[in-house]
Amino acid sequence: MTIFAVTIFVGAIVDAGVTESRILSNRRTKRATSERHINYMLKPTEPSGEKAGVIREQVPGLLPQVATGAEIRGFWWTGKRCFVVAGAKFYELLANMSTVELGTLVTSTGPVDMDQGVFSLVLVDGPNGYVFALATNAFARIADPDFYGSHRVSFLDGKFQFVRPDTQQFYWSASIDNATRYDALDFASAESSSDDIVGHLVDHRELWLAGETSIEVWQPNPAADQVYSRNSGASIEVGCAARHSLQQVDNSVVWIGYDRKGQGIVWIAGGANGYTPTRISTQDIEDALANIKDLSGAFAMVHQDAGQTFYELQVPGAETTWVWDASTKKWHERAELVNGVLNRWRANAHIFAFGMHLVGDALGLIYELDPYEYTNAGDPLYREWTAPQSATPDRGRVTYESVRLDVTVGETGSAVNPMMEMCYSNNGGFTWSNWVARSTGLIGQYGKAVVWDRLGQGRDRVFKYRCSDDAKVSILGVSIKSSKGRP
Repeated sequence: MTIFAVTIFVGAIVDAGVTESRILSNRRTKRATSERHINYMLKPTEPSGEKAGVIREQVPGLLPQVATGAEIRGFWWTGKRCFVVAGAKFYELLANMSTVELGTLVTSTGPVDMDQGVFSLVLVDGPNGYVFALATNAFARIADPDFYGSHRVSFLDGKFQFVRPDTQQFYWSASIDNATRYDALDFASAESSSDDIVGHLVDHRELWLAGETSIEVWQPNPAADQVYSRNSGASIEVGCAARHSLQQVDNSVVWIGYDRKGQGIVWIAGGANGYTPTRISTQDIEDALANIKDLSGAFAMVHQDAGQTFYELQVPGAETTWVWDASTKKWHERAELVNGVLNRWRANAHIFAFGMHLVGDALGLIYELDPYEYTNAGDPLYREWTAPQSATPDRGRVTYESVRLDVTVGETGSAVNPMMEMCYSNNGGFTWSNWVARSTGLIGQYGKAVVWDRLGQGRDRVFKYRCSDDAKVSILGVSIKSSKGRP
């Protein structure tokens, strides 16, 4: 009999199992891929050479800070002042987490985009635009008849840029750092393809205009009669399915793609010229997006924390929030378990302000992302890891003598005796055993071992682990002691 140990440190895909959706279950091929991370993110350890090259760190919990009473629609941080739109109200959020009302919008739902010049902050909600003077706190709706509305706003070389909804046109403010005046002739058209512009942003002093089936990149051209000129070497033949999925990430641009051949691939611009679209989504993400016919309402948040940059993709109709880590190039899911059903993460918007990562939700609550908070504002922080399949190459029968989970132990919140549960499947994820719980240790019990013994036999086994207690239970690794039996 040969005894061998297996230590697993692998990237994130998605699995079948207790919390899997019927839609995804019907599309994906079980027994081909199993791994899934829910509220666990892969985190490389430094310096290299430690016992684990990467660990599964649980995501930060939510610490309540402010209740505004209406949907959080957008944030902005000037470097000194923080602003938030909640419902139809525009507020300043102070360092003590109190709010000061500064103005009222025409609309009360949907995303609000913002960008800042030297003297003013500009907000857009689709049909309307608003200007807030940073020096005087004056807030007013843009009344110039040559302002046509826009879903997004950007600032480049002293002028604000907008996209006229449902057209190929983008236009800009007439005066330097003045978003109240417009000229009917200050516009240009993205016409390399016949599609309308969906959304735009500025990256590396270039204006990215994302159309339905293509993307153009324009540059400031102050020495010529035309204020902006097209970069002919930067035409991208993949469009954008959701304007608010288009975001700056890790010195590049990421978006959900759409073209005449299909939709639902997440792309990042790269390559030697910086404009070549490179697929970063996995088949599991694309399977999930393929079941959502209209992706136009999807949006993404981006935040950087402890050396990792995260692109957090919220898609209406999806069961979870998909998160891409630019440092590891891996995905995990952020979700909340409500009455046994996975729901997407509650965050609608994010800002880093006053040294804190803040997020807001549809109910008007603003939270701090806190790595030392092990709940979602008192609701359970559900964490689940489905490990890779442990089948041998010849699919021979394996006797599983024990599984030892190396986890952070002895660090709890309100949980007196937090538990980690384990179950397994012998058929690649079609059916599962009962959950079996093991203590991760009391407060200060740092040497606690989390072990399951005498686990029977299987040819195609998948292990799954979960925890929802108020405690820190990050996974450092797992060792499986097993022996190979008869084929």
